[in-house]
Amino acid sequence: MSDGLQVATPERVAVDLPVAGLGSRAMAYVVDVGLLGATAMVTWFAASFFLSDPVDAVLGLSNVVRLLMLAGVFFLMWIYWTLLEVLWHGQTPGKRLLRIRVVKNDGSPVTVFSSAVRNLLRVVDFLPACYPVGLVTMLVDKKHRRLGDLLAGTVLVRDEQIDLSRYEQVTSTIAVNEVELATSFLSRFEQFEPAAQLRLGTKLAAKLGLPANPAASAVELRDAIAAHLKGPVARG
Repeated sequence: MSDGLQVATPERVAVDLPVAGLGSRAMAYVVDVGLLGATAMVTWFAASFFLSDPVDAVLGLSNVVRLLMLAGVFFLMWIYWTLLEVLWHGQTPGKRLLRIRVVKNDGSPVTVFSSAVRNLLRVVDFLPACYPVGLVTMLVDKKHRRLGDLLAGTVLVRDEQIDLSRYEQVTSTIAVNEVELATSFLSRFEQFEPAAQLRLGTKLAAKLGLPANPAASAVELRDAIAAHLKGPVARG
């Protein structure tokens, strides 16, 4: 079972996005290739109205021209995946149908550069035919990333709606910088010396507006701060 992609939302909630599996990725690819193939068939049919035999016309071209035509086909396929992933927020028709999308490793939307890199590397993942390089890489990687994803810093996740009401959120009256200070203090509490625990806990409690208690121990201050924040980091 693959590991989920853990990201932080703007609501300061940490959630796990389920990573897309090999099956959904393969089916999305089949749909996209099918659309590209259908487009090629329509183009070939249209060319037959102007050329008596399109095959002979292509074979009659020089090797240089045929090589340029092949490069042009690859370029158009590269544009297809890259342009749609950028404009459709990480999705192509196949990915949208299978409800998956490309995101960056931190969960942020895919950029033009990262999409261009991952799709340019398709030619390597495809070698020598039918994606053996990409398949082996996806089987080894816990997040099912092919070589293009690893180099571009991208991953495919299942497109699910996250219900933030399930997660406990930070009290809105606490300033963001105070939340960060309190979170850092709580996470590193055991690393501090006892004197530092008490000194920092006292200052932070005062900053958060907690009732003053000169007799409170460092542990009591820590628990009071954690209760005041209502769990600064919520996880799904």
